[in-house]
Amino acid sequence: MPDFNPNVLRIRESPTRKIDSIKERLVKEGKDIILLSAGQPGFPPPRELRERLAKELIEDDTMRLYGYTPTSGLAELRELIANDIKELGGPSLTPDQILVTAGGQAAMFSVLSSILKPGDKVIHFDPTYFGYQPLIEYLGGKVLWIPTDSEYQPNIEKLKEALEREKIKAIILVTPDNPTGRIIDEKHAKALADLAIDHDLWLIVDEAYKTLIFEGEHYWLYKYAPENVIAIDVFSKDPGIPGWRLGFVYSKEELIRRAKLVLQEIVYCPPSIAQHFVIIYLKDRKLKELTRRRLLEELRVRRNKTIESIERYLPEAKVVKPRGGMFSFVDLESYLKKLRMDSEEFSKLLLEKKYVASVPGSYFGPTQKYTVRLSFAAESPERIEEGIRRIRELIDELQSRTPSS
Repeated sequence: MPDFNPNVLRIRESPTRKIDSIKERLVKEGKDIILLSAGQPGFPPPRELRERLAKELIEDDTMRLYGYTPTSGLAELRELIANDIKELGGPSLTPDQILVTAGGQAAMFSVLSSILKPGDKVIHFDPTYFGYQPLIEYLGGKVLWIPTDSEYQPNIEKLKEALEREKIKAIILVTPDNPTGRIIDEKHAKALADLAIDHDLWLIVDEAYKTLIFEGEHYWLYKYAPENVIAIDVFSKDPGIPGWRLGFVYSKEELIRRAKLVLQEIVYCPPSIAQHFVIIYLKDRKLKELTRRRLLEELRVRRNKTIESIERYLPEAKVVKPRGGMFSFVDLESYLKKLRMDSEEFSKLLLEKKYVASVPGSYFGPTQKYTVRLSFAAESPERIEEGIRRIRELIDELQSRTPSS
């Protein structure tokens, strides 16, 4: 029998896909699931935006909306992305420094394939988004974990020790963070950029939530180290088309040229219709600003309800109020230790017994055994509160069955 590439098995099933498979089964059984696991908005893009695209689809009888596009993405879109980044306070970029991708996963794979060799080591901060590690390991790399402080800022001293001890190829940073909602502050941003320059390594910055900041501001690390920074972004959150798979990478042109070659062999070109949709969005400054303001304010209400509900129903839990993004990261150690279970077991029971979907924190880092990620993006404030109430209900039921030690 022909054999296989063993590295494929290093690409583990996405944790959220595991949850989705259970959720789909329960939905088929008629269960109403409170979705506190999803990293996508719970409402579609503005109707006006959808109507404009619909009008083009109806009236345009050419292949403009349906045909292949350049692998890098439409030139008009790349120029609009560069303008939008500049307007947001980011760096000045040329369209040739931008690669439009088929979503964030294609962006990650294209970037990592362009820089990693077998044996290369990549720094992750504990906790951080789980999507990078399987790709790094598939490509023959190794992840090294560095702790964060009580506010989830990177521990710079521990990072320096690792850089002195090991040859590191890249550091990956998500800001605003998934899962914690932490925004990298200016001091840490500058420190990370300086270390990337001093140690001649890549600094990969995931900026998927850069327009979803409740307090504080987004620091553009590319400004501090343009020769070392690779930035990844998506349109899944803003304007909210996760299923249409559109993202982008920006960096120096040499990196973009290499990542383009990888992307060409994965998808040939990013989805045409999604590109045209985002062009309409980015060209209308008034609509864009209104959409972002409405999304941010709605998420702020949901974020506040999440924190209020945690404080009300789970007073022993620890949580840092997220300053950006779509998630709260909740430490349930005080409860779960008494129940003699970890967050993965608890999250599965929560979904099976109480019909509340969450993501175990253990997927985000090696020390996150008792944490859970709760999304406040997909559900109304009322359903968020009900979901957290059910978390407490499950804890109480399990405690009543757990014998005292």
